[in-house]
Amino acid sequence: MQAVSSSSISSSSSRLDAAARRAGVLDRSSAVTIQLLCWQGSNQLRLPQITGYLVSGIICGPYVLGILSQESVTDLTIIEGACLGIIGLAAGAELLLSELNRSKKQVVSLTAGVCVMTWLLCYFAIKWSASLTPVLPTVSASQLTAIASLGGTLMMARSPASAIAVLKEMDAKGPFVSLVMGVVVLKDVVVIVLFALNMELVPMMVSQDSAAFGLVHMLLPLLSVGVSITAGLLGGYLMSLALQFQLHSMAVPAIMAAGLNGGAPPAVLLVRCKQLMVLLLSTVVFSITRSLEAEPLLACVTAGMVLANRRPVGAANDLSHDELTALINSIMKVTNVAFFGLAGASLKLAAIADSVWVAVVVFFARLAAIMFGSWLGCRFGGVKQELHQQCFWMSMITQAGVAMGLARIAGTAFSGWGPAFQTLMMAIIMVNMLTGPPFFRAALIKVGEARSQFLPSHAHTRACTGTAHASQSSCLQTAVTASSLVIQAAASWWALPRPSQAGGTP
Repeated sequence: MQAVSSSSISSSSSRLDAAARRAGVLDRSSAVTIQLLCWQGSNQLRLPQITGYLVSGIICGPYVLGILSQESVTDLTIIEGACLGIIGLAAGAELLLSELNRSKKQVVSLTAGVCVMTWLLCYFAIKWSASLTPVLPTVSASQLTAIASLGGTLMMARSPASAIAVLKEMDAKGPFVSLVMGVVVLKDVVVIVLFALNMELVPMMVSQDSAAFGLVHMLLPLLSVGVSITAGLLGGYLMSLALQFQLHSMAVPAIMAAGLNGGAPPAVLLVRCKQLMVLLLSTVVFSITRSLEAEPLLACVTAGMVLANRRPVGAANDLSHDELTALINSIMKVTNVAFFGLAGASLKLAAIADSVWVAVVVFFARLAAIMFGSWLGCRFGGVKQELHQQCFWMSMITQAGVAMGLARIAGTAFSGWGPAFQTLMMAIIMVNMLTGPPFFRAALIKVGEARSQFLPSHAHTRACTGTAHASQSSCLQTAVTASSLVIQAAASWWALPRPSQAGGTP
């Protein structure tokens, strides 16, 4: 009798394990399929790719389909350090000091004008409109001041990746484009520095202890920023040496000898090892800086600036700036999927819906601030071209990766009101993400630097035809990939042991 019971228990356990494995396979394949379709949809709508990743995360998250549980989302946050490290590295790598020197007066003036006006108007807009949403819990006056200050700082951010995507799509080049990119990159560096200071000041702002405002405590934010910059300088120098002497190439023979290359040729394996080395080093810089209780994202931005502006030493293996940017972008294609998918999975749709009115108020306040700040910057920076003065504000609207990354950091740093703050910021950032690219395209066309708009008719027809074929091919490829994933999942499900194979029927 005891043997029969043991056999029955073993049979039931085997069936449960098999069912769990089948459910896991189907859930993973469904998540990948949804992500592919959302990514393709964002491309068709000419939105940033991270929009697709974010939407797919929302759909797969615990608040919609439940493919990812709340526990899974929490467990996967350990990879955020690697993702944020690459985001910071990419932002810093865009800042070339040699290009900034060409029009530094205009760039600095516009950056100052837009940043100051954006912070001021968005700060008061958030404080005034906080009562319009039930998302924010009952907070004290000091906490509301901290939330408004952090929110105003995040609203200053602009997405370099989205700007570059629009420029490539429009094949845009010229003095207006150079001015815009200089301001975009410098503004994001300024935002990250100010965000680091805010993150150190917020605990003192909400503290009831008067000793928190002593001289020593007031100097701690500056010390934290100094430690972050120092860590970034050292990390960037070590990355530069590692890339220059191709330390990653030492791993290729060992991988080939062990048969772990998966059929990839040595050239492809070399690129993958280089990507892995940069990812690991940026993660190390991020983790060490965080362990020192400094600002890890600022450290990674500094490391990216060192990599982009290092002096060539004449070595044949030294990377150019374009090669460095391509390398970092190839890594971001992977890390962005994970980071923004997790960011979407952690969002509560009901809370976002409750934040709509605040998002609208802050959006228009930010728009007015950008327009007025751009006018001030052009006036005091000596921007002579009238069209540039009229259209510059249209290039500063889009927000994406950096702003979302900072919102995510703030959301996890403050346990009380942090998640509500992250949800509110995500709602505002998504509005800016959707409305910004069309404004930027219109500005490029108006100033006459969108070269794809002025192709000869025959070439334009060929370009449109090629785009259509590429789009159809991409759609077909996505459909085939999704279908193959479903078929693979079904095959894996069918291959798992049936109840009759797992020890007989009970």
